[in-house]
Amino acid sequence: MATAPPPASPTVDFGRCFTFVTEDPDWLMKILVGGLFTLLSAVLVGIPFVLGYWGRTLKNVAAGEPRPLPPWDDLGGIFSDGLRLLGVYLVYTLGLTMALAALSCVFLAPLMALGHVGSLDEGPGALFGALGGIGSLLLGTVAVIVSLGALVYLPAALARSTLRDSFSEGFSWREITAFIQANAGNYALALVIYLLASFLSQFGMVLCCVGIFPLGFWSYLILAYALGETVRLNPTSVPS
Repeated sequence: MATAPPPASPTVDFGRCFTFVTEDPDWLMKILVGGLFTLLSAVLVGIPFVLGYWGRTLKNVAAGEPRPLPPWDDLGGIFSDGLRLLGVYLVYTLGLTMALAALSCVFLAPLMALGHVGSLDEGPGALFGALGGIGSLLLGTVAVIVSLGALVYLPAALARSTLRDSFSEGFSWREITAFIQANAGNYALALVIYLLASFLSQFGMVLCCVGIFPLGFWSYLILAYALGETVRLNPTSVPS
């Protein structure tokens, strides 16, 4: 007797990711305030507010709140939450930047020397120049791969730090990797949805460039919703 196939895993609602914001009666004001903080992110002041609001939205979605957009009535708490997430983000990005810079320093000097010898075009110089060019290409390839890996990994790290209300949990790489693997389909879909939302937000340039800030903030909230839904549909992937 043939066994029945396992039930399909629930999937993030693609359409609602783009419409959930407008279900809140105060959505326009909340987006405009978020757009203002997105604008202020250019001078760093707004970044913690944007990240903090992003985190609270994600938590509300994961908890199944029907209207997950939080109010802006706790600016101090939102700022504090955002500072934690900003710290997680900076540790990762600065750490990766320093690692790539160190790798470049170790190899760049000899590669440049090889390239200089190659430019002389005498004897083995051409070979050294070719090796230098190949080495530079390999270093560039490593940098691209690391950057892409960070783009995939960082949302999960920020989500874990948010859900556990802990700075250190943002660096629990085993648990973060396990979360990505346990929700591979929905997690990949969340990233695709965010990329699409980011592309659509560029049309804010049409509104004399002003609209790009509220629409940019809207795209962040779409990522928060998609990740929150990923957690809600598989809560055991983020054990308490």
